[in-house]
Amino acid sequence: MPELIRPYAEVLAQPAFRRFWIGFLLSTLGNEFTRVAFVWFVYRKTGSAEALGILMVCMTAPILIGGFLAGWLLDAFDRRRVLIADALIRGVAMAVVPLLYAFDRLEVWHVYLAGAIYGFLMMIELAGTPSLIPSLVAPARLAVANALEMLGYTLAGVIGPVLAGVLIAAIGAPLTVMVDVAAYLLFAALLAGLKIPPSATATAASSRRGYGGTASMLAGNSVLLSTTLMFCVFNIGGGMQGVWLPILVDRHLGGGSEAYGALLGLLASGQTVSTLLAGALASRLPLGSAICAAQFAAGMTLVPIFLWPSAVTVALGMFAFGLASAPLTIWAQTLRMAIIPAEMRGRAFALLRLIMQGGRPLGGIVAGLLTPMVGALGTVVAAAALAGLPAIAGLFVRGLRQAGRPTGDRQR
Repeated sequence: MPELIRPYAEVLAQPAFRRFWIGFLLSTLGNEFTRVAFVWFVYRKTGSAEALGILMVCMTAPILIGGFLAGWLLDAFDRRRVLIADALIRGVAMAVVPLLYAFDRLEVWHVYLAGAIYGFLMMIELAGTPSLIPSLVAPARLAVANALEMLGYTLAGVIGPVLAGVLIAAIGAPLTVMVDVAAYLLFAALLAGLKIPPSATATAASSRRGYGGTASMLAGNSVLLSTTLMFCVFNIGGGMQGVWLPILVDRHLGGGSEAYGALLGLLASGQTVSTLLAGALASRLPLGSAICAAQFAAGMTLVPIFLWPSAVTVALGMFAFGLASAPLTIWAQTLRMAIIPAEMRGRAFALLRLIMQGGRPLGGIVAGLLTPMVGALGTVVAAAALAGLPAIAGLFVRGLRQAGRPTGDRQR
């Protein structure tokens, strides 16, 4: 166990990275509170799969517009200041929800609007984090730093939904959002004291080149292109989960917000376990082949939920899905950082994650339309296929299949 923890301890011993990671963890934890609170509020208020689908679209679709702005901002200006502005703006936007609730004025459309603001700005943090990581750690530590980024998401996913479910039951969903407001303010404060090397910020001249060169680079590299397309389809299946899971909890398992939060926590627990292993242990397969294997396994973990929809199988399925899916981002991001030039990281990571995250609103739309026709369990089958089957196609891409060999000879 000490050997497993040592690489993480060495990276976290670096003050700049530690300060950034703590703030990132707090922000991600707050996001989990808001996500669970918004979903539960809308579902309890409407009882509608279509309404949940609209919420998923509101929280993810604006990223398709905001993502382009985020990438340009991150390459044109001090990335630390851009992240501070994002934290403060989103904190104010989220604070409106509990404020309206306190005056008995909160409606579903207010939550949709707050979710849309969240989605519009979300890419700043999603692209800003991997844009800064290579400037905070040595190249040899990138895999561990990327695992710590994923660990931040998974730890927040383990703690956040469970605590959010309990807090929602105690004080209601709208007031639970105050946790996110506090987290944004703390993240901004930690970022304000962070020292970033000058090389971390691209020049304004570089940013004026726009997205043309970035798109050409992404389209012309087999590793970048294939992983992006695979993950985009995977995220369509993931976006469907925001619709079928709360309905499954309510109608098939007879649970409430606590059960819903606990299942999300189990998913994140699986992600946490595999994140620790993926960051500290070397893969015996080339990273590209390992990505394909893990993505296929993730999709297949949902099949037992359809076949035997009990509390036990749903819990095990969510844990197994997290276990299989977490390494995808770590391994792919390590490959990408070796390919993407430093001055293009803001736009490149924004464009990559923009394309991949674009699958989530589509998944919400599909699930919102499909669930009333085939039920929550039928939607689970569709989600499993979308999540897992693209990995088979990925194995036929030679550049991906051989990328990131254990010997260190990576396919560029």
